[in-house]
Formats: sequence, structure tokens, C-alpha cells
Amino acid sequence: MATYSNPQYSAANYQTNRPRYRETLVDTILAYHKRDNPGAETNVAVDVATGTGIFARQLPAHFAKVMATDISGTMLESARASSASQAIEYVESAAEDLSFLGDSSVDVMTVATGAHWFDTERFAAEARRVLRPTGTLAIFGYTGFGHFVDYPQCDKIIKEFGLGDDRLGRFWDRGREVLVNGYREYHAIFTRDAWTHVTRNIYPNTIEGESAANVPAVVGSGPV
Repeated sequence: MATYSNPQYSAANYQTNRPRYRETLVDTILAYHKRDNPGAETNVAVDVATGTGIFARQLPAHFAKVMATDISGTMLESARASSASQAIEYVESAAEDLSFLGDSSVDVMTVATGAHWFDTERFAAEARRVLRPTGTLAIFGYTGFGHFVDYPQCDKIIKEFGLGDDRLGRFWDRGREVLVNGYREYHAIFTRDAWTHVTRNIYPNTIEGESAANVPAVVGSGPV
């Protein structure tokens, strides 16, 4: 994570080369948000750890107000330059300290491939504070190892090369492990603190070594 917050890090290269998210992902999040409460509000959305604003730029068409945060001022400079035509308010802030937001003031909070860098306990507590009782927290990401649709046996090979202790795994920060494990570390916190309707979608449809007793059931296995 220190790499991204380094003033010398090339936010421009990040903005150019970072993979994008499907346009339908926002629709998926909104469908969940309104599933049990069709009248759930879409006034305020906050994209946390926005980086250069890649996912934040998909939100203004769906929300009256969009805010996006990042700990890196360099990243936010690039985000503002790339979002000049959109009404997005960018705030330099750690995910664990959203003190610029009032209690129960946010309808939807998103974290796009960033929650693995957080202090999970502190972030979950802060998200719970600022979300409305009917609010939605959407944590999602991609592992970066790719999925070989026609040759799924290659998935395991490239994952072992990328994460194996005798290969490239020893060069990654621990946050990478949290991401590859599908953010299941958050589930214990959500269960303990009685978050409701905790669900997830995994594509492809499995995470190796996972015990169903420790994580919520997979409710979908298609691209979103």
C-alpha cells in the first residue's frame, strides 16, 4: 500500500493500465440495495480507496451526490483530472477515518479492489457509522491472476506461480492474500456485528481451501 501513497508513484500509468469494471456492476449493486426495500435512497454514494477514480466515474449517473476518497493526494490529482466533466467530490482521507461524513449519511459505499489494504476492524466500524440503516456496503475486486475460460486448469497454475512461497508469493504484501481469499476476513466482523443480508458473488465460482462454515454462501458465480 505504501507504493500507492508514495508521491513518486506514477498515478498516470495506474490510470492508463488499471483494468476497468463492467458497466453492469453498478446495476448489480443497486439491485441488491433495493432488493428488500425498493424505496431505498440513492442520494449519496461514497467510493473508498478510489485511486484515480476509475469506479467512482461510473456512479454519478445513478446517485444525486458522489464522493470518493483516497489516502494518496497524487492519485486524487489524477482522479480530478480524469473526472473534470463529472460532479464527483474527491477527499484525501484514510478508509478508517471518514470523519468528514456524518453518522447515517451514506446510502451506498463501494470499495473497488482496495479493501485488502485496510485495517478491517476499523474500516468496518467506520462504514457502519456512516451508512444509513438501509445502506449498502459493496466490497469487490479482481485477483489479477486472470481466468482462462477455455482452459480452467491454467487458473491453478498461474495462481501457484503468483502466490507460491517459492515463487512470487514472498514478494507480495499480506493484503494480496486477503484479496485472493475473496475478502472472507470481513465476514467474521460482519457476523459478530450483526450486519444483515451479507452475500457474495464469485467468478469463477470457487476459492480453494475455503470452508463453507466460515464464509457466507456464494449466491452467484457469473460475471457482474
